[in-house]
Amino acid sequence: MTLRRSADRKVTNLPSPNGKTAKIANSFGLPAGHEHSCPGATATCERVCYAGKLEKLYKGVREVLLGNLQTLVALDRAAMVELIAEMIDDFRADCQRAERKGAQVPRDFRIHWDGDFFSLDYAAAWAEVIRADPDIRFWVYTRSFDPERLDVLPVLAGLANLTVYLSVDPDNLTAAKAARRRCPWVHWAYLAETFADGRADLADLPGKRYPCPENGRRLPLITEKGSACIRCGVCPCGRGDVVFSIAKR
Repeated sequence: MTLRRSADRKVTNLPSPNGKTAKIANSFGLPAGHEHSCPGATATCERVCYAGKLEKLYKGVREVLLGNLQTLVALDRAAMVELIAEMIDDFRADCQRAERKGAQVPRDFRIHWDGDFFSLDYAAAWAEVIRADPDIRFWVYTRSFDPERLDVLPVLAGLANLTVYLSVDPDNLTAAKAARRRCPWVHWAYLAETFADGRADLADLPGKRYPCPENGRRLPLITEKGSACIRCGVCPCGRGDVVFSIAKR
């Protein structure tokens, strides 16, 4: 049994020389939706989920994601740790091979380009692997922060090499505010109809916030200089809250 990484152009830590594809797969995904890995999915995210749309467009992508989920749900926590650790070891080996050829390769890994934490055991397995790999910087967006459904934040706390963003929209704003009171170390990735709406909805919150430059078409998805997320750096580094716009304006 193995878990399969995804080569997401938006987040890759090494683009191809022509700046069109990802040379290293530095993300991991599961199928989206309540029926799969997203217990905290809201009406807004299900309406606009870009990853879910990719699942429908590309049969091969969906097969990879379903395979990952089917493998994980059949395992106990210790077995999940083993498989996730093997996957991260393979990612590190890819980085090292590229480095030996002279490439500059930041060891950034995005958890869940699609999907979410579906159980406490699964989140705890990731936490154990993250803690054991301090040379790698992980980041994740999650809607699993509502104690009435599933709250993974306690098991992800205290990990210096993990940045956690709550995926927030008007549907779960109240739960997100409560989660931030409990866990002030988390950041928000807020989804609104427009950037202006997002700024207005978050006006009473302290801290820095940034409109996603790729979402706002100010930074290309990928070029020979790097992927949008790695070039921007806000989310991998956790420099502040981020606003996304459904209308991309």
